[in-house]
Amino acid sequence: MSKAKLAAFAAALVMAVASNASAQSAQAQLKAPPHMTRARLIVWCKNHPTATADCKEVRGDTKEIRSDRKEVRADRREVRKDIKAGDKQEAKRNAKDLRADRKDLRQDRKDRRHDVRDLRKDKDAGK
Repeated sequence: MSKAKLAAFAAALVMAVASNASAQSAQAQLKAPPHMTRARLIVWCKNHPTATADCKEVRGDTKEIRSDRKEVRADRREVRKDIKAGDKQEAKRNAKDLRADRKDLRQDRKDRRHDVRDLRKDKDAGK
């Protein structure tokens, strides 16, 4: 094999491995509709420059949802701890924080659903 062919083969192999690795990381975060596989949605995101921004928004919303879930769990623990300790005022304050965090979680879920919906509309329009 010539050096040029060997270099082209090595570059193609590296690109294939790199594309598979990034596709796997994004695959867990996107929820594809029943008629479309996740792999197709991911490939579409990579091939359309306007879609990469939408995909980034979906990933960002997913991260926000995870952090909000952690906050809600922590707030619930604090409320339980305050109730066990008999501190009503602190329990009320923590319950208020819990309500606010649950509201943030609902909003982030709504934003993510909206971004995924936009992504699917863009994908369907691109056919």
